[in-house]
Amino acid sequence: GTAPRTRLPLAARPCGGGRPPAADLGCGAAMVGGGPRPAGRECELFNEEVFSELRRNAQVPHDFANDGWDLDKLVHGGGKGGSLMARVGSSYMIKELSKGDHASLLKVASSYGQHVRSGETLLCPIYLHFREASTGRFFFAMRNSIGTGPFAKLYDLKGCADDKTLEEDGEPIKAVHKRVWNVGMWCRKTSWSKERRVYYDGKVQARRCEIPLAPEQRSQCLTSMERDTAWLAQNRLMDYSLLVAVKTGPGLGSADSGGSGFSGHQPMLYKSSEGQDMAVFVSIIDFLQRWTMGKRMARCVKFSECNKATVPPRTYARRFNRHFAARLVELRGGAGAATAPSPPPKAVARPAGESWDEVPSEDRMVSRPIPVEETLAPLAALKIPGAQQPVISGAAGGHGHQSCGTAAVTARTPVSPYLGRSLLMLSCLTFVAASVKDCDRCV
Repeated sequence: GTAPRTRLPLAARPCGGGRPPAADLGCGAAMVGGGPRPAGRECELFNEEVFSELRRNAQVPHDFANDGWDLDKLVHGGGKGGSLMARVGSSYMIKELSKGDHASLLKVASSYGQHVRSGETLLCPIYLHFREASTGRFFFAMRNSIGTGPFAKLYDLKGCADDKTLEEDGEPIKAVHKRVWNVGMWCRKTSWSKERRVYYDGKVQARRCEIPLAPEQRSQCLTSMERDTAWLAQNRLMDYSLLVAVKTGPGLGSADSGGSGFSGHQPMLYKSSEGQDMAVFVSIIDFLQRWTMGKRMARCVKFSECNKATVPPRTYARRFNRHFAARLVELRGGAGAATAPSPPPKAVARPAGESWDEVPSEDRMVSRPIPVEETLAPLAALKIPGAQQPVISGAAGGHGHQSCGTAAVTARTPVSPYLGRSLLMLSCLTFVAASVKDCDRCV
């Protein structure tokens, strides 16, 4: 069905002008004057009954986005998507939505509202979803869950090769990627610029960072995270991040988090080993990316990329929880003494009682070892002109590698040039996939 929406006029038109007076606009008219009119523009609101209730619960004024920002002065948020955004004071942010993210928010808004009202959550609070009438661009308004800088550390973490440091000691870190067209970066590190070196060091640091918390803070954070990722996986959402901000200094408290809200968005305070006040802010952001056919294709293209972000929602959620269970460490043995919990042993088999038939097919693709016969059988079915069929032999046939069960593929005649061209194209795609995205070996 179509999502409920409300259109707010800038002013009532004269009689006969085609638009009824504001008093006749029903639910929209009740909010004119003291309700949402983002940046003073004519806007169309989506799922307003959901977001108005979230604003009331969080004690956010309905007109919080009416002024304090300019639609014509948006800036790039710094993410890989290049979305434009604006700050409304220090407490809120307005961010432009792509058509895909807009459709995703339309679909999950009702479920999202129920989820954040029914328990502790780390999901970034969303308070408004609208379309600017004159341009047709889509936006949403959210709470700034980490407040304003400077930050001692600011991380964007996914638990994969996309982890990065955004700010260190109050200095923003510019993203300088190693792309396939940057030939000099692939030859040797001595050709890297200073900005590239800083960005690379920040990615390595983000991948290894540990976040110290009190035991009860860590437990509550992980419980909320498991609840949130279960909801995200249920709604086929992936590619989200945990935004982690660390502040130091005296007087840190709830005011730094942008006002009142769910307790999951209040700072977690402790003292360092030097007796310095520390505040840690965490929030799950960018959670509107759905697992689409485009993502499935991207996953195939990036098959050689190690620890990639493009994986199915359930797989993404499990990896996300596992990563932060190891990276959120407990403060023990006195203030500031952080000791990481022992990581759980890696599973070598599915838990007892869980059938592979119950696991989604896309999850099985990354979890289940594929038998050699299944991998090489399609080669035997190929009808290549001018070439005889390959012979597949393995441990079962007695001519393979008996020690590891690896099959050997032999052909009675030279391989067809068609197969050679296909392998060359596959190699090119592998090189491009490894170049486009940063990974453990090529950040």
